[in-house]
Amino acid sequence: MMGVLMALGWLLLTLLKIAGVLLLILLVLLALVLLCPLCADVCWEGGVLTVRAGALGLTLPVFQWPAPEKPAGSEEPKGFWGKLKAKLRARREERKRKKAAAKEAKRPKKETAPRRKAKLTLNILVTILRGAGRLTKAVFGSLRVTKIQVCLGVRGEDPAEAARAYGRLNAWLYPSLGVIDRFVYLDFDELRILPDFGSAEPTVADRVSFRLSARLLFIVAAALRVLYEFWREKVLDVFL
Repeated sequence: MMGVLMALGWLLLTLLKIAGVLLLILLVLLALVLLCPLCADVCWEGGVLTVRAGALGLTLPVFQWPAPEKPAGSEEPKGFWGKLKAKLRARREERKRKKAAAKEAKRPKKETAPRRKAKLTLNILVTILRGAGRLTKAVFGSLRVTKIQVCLGVRGEDPAEAARAYGRLNAWLYPSLGVIDRFVYLDFDELRILPDFGSAEPTVADRVSFRLSARLLFIVAAALRVLYEFWREKVLDVFL
């Protein structure tokens, strides 16, 4: 009997150790996700927009517009077997829909009295605006836009129109960048706006690329603080 109890105790202690190690690994991974900056590389070149996302400078392609054309071999198989598979798939989906509809019809509907929501008062409105401002400040404060490379050619129907467009673009671009830089960190590697007076073919290859990164720790901390204030001031009762 003592041997069985000792074996059970050893097994329980081993399971607790394994659970503790797994919990520690999860906490370390969560800390890495919160502390390590997440990044996204955005590039527009040749009329194609590509986005690569990842962390610690390692990114993987996640989006491309226009989407690349699928190769001819990726189409669904045709012929007898292809049609048979399509029919079987359609029948399975139809049976699932019928089962779900029958199950929903058998489920008794409970009649509950409508819940009375809290009223929107001035104090609640001020709390919502203050929380939205704090969260917005945390989001923009944690954003970093780095490795910005901009190369654009300003064109027109004739050289005079191209010169006027070049002047208008410079007139609003640099003041706008100054305003944005007050809220978001900007780091330019290249900024070239060139007038393209040339021929029918453009002489300047348009390209815009940058890396957008942010640490989730500050955003999550601000979101938790805002949620706590909403709960304390009973703001959530207005929407729930």
